[in-house]
Amino acid sequence: MKEPIFEFPSFRYEIDDWNFKKKGLLNRINKSEFLRTPLQPFETDRSTNNKSYIRYLEEFLRPELQEFCEEAQVTCSISDAWCVKYKKGDRQEIHNHRSWGYSGVLHVEYDPRVHSPAVFVAPWNDPATDTTLLVRPKDIKEGTLYIAPSFAHHYVPPNISGKPRTVLVFDLLPELPSHQSLNKNV
Repeated sequence: MKEPIFEFPSFRYEIDDWNFKKKGLLNRINKSEFLRTPLQPFETDRSTNNKSYIRYLEEFLRPELQEFCEEAQVTCSISDAWCVKYKKGDRQEIHNHRSWGYSGVLHVEYDPRVHSPAVFVAPWNDPATDTTLLVRPKDIKEGTLYIAPSFAHHYVPPNISGKPRTVLVFDLLPELPSHQSLNKNV
């Protein structure tokens, strides 16, 4: 009998009323200054937005973040948020965000016919083949919010399309529990 001793928790939510919400979100994103450096083959406002998305995202994603907190049995808040734009040929090398907490990605401009989601690298090899396990979340589309542990190594394959792939990324830091109490509000 199979008896798992470890779990890799990931969470997926579809944003309600996405087409309406997307317009307001893109309006805010398009006001940011985006930079590209030799070490990052993509455009991001991470160093230029002064964390301006944090309160907006917490309100924008309130229903989904409340559901996440209930499912993950944590109380948390967004500690950092930024936008990344991948133009044709842009990619992101393997990385993680931190050793604890969760990280989320909201797919803002994303065409599943031509774009690929982030690829997650399992923290252990396949025991039968000794190969690295790679997983792509299934059925990603615009308005999909995907949350995974921040320690998860992942990368973004090159955008092979002329269509931009735009995502909002954020880190969620859980509050350390005060033993028995668990506040499920974001």
